[in-house]
Amino acid sequence: MALSDHEQQLLDQLEQQLREDPSFTRSISEDQPVGPGAGLSATRVVIGVVGVVIGLAIVLGAIWSGIWPLGVLGFAVMVGGGFWALSSGKTPIAEAPPSRPAGGPGPSTGQTGQNGRKSSGFMDRMEDRWDKRRGGQ
Repeated sequence: MALSDHEQQLLDQLEQQLREDPSFTRSISEDQPVGPGAGLSATRVVIGVVGVVIGLAIVLGAIWSGIWPLGVLGFAVMVGGGFWALSSGKTPIAEAPPSRPAGGPGPSTGQTGQNGRKSSGFMDRMEDRWDKRRGGQ
């Protein structure tokens, strides 16, 4: 199905804008994250899968030859490949724990938090829900 003149003109304009956009060019050229966590890169997944396959081949070769230390090595290669494939390659940034006065009341006692809301524990919230249901609210 052919494009109309107007649609062809819009397509040409979009192509021109995409060529001029440096952030788009940079995002296309970089290694794209994959998976639901989006912390995985396609390169790491491919290398990890290759490692798992090589480890499996070593394990099968060890079974065939009867050399059990070789099988242990193959298993270690498989685990390393799986870990490599699933890791993001970025070091996690440690978050500082929320500060509270020493010996002071904890979050489950109904203390007012930093944002002004009453911070309560899971059981307190469940009790509040139950009371609202029983009260007909």
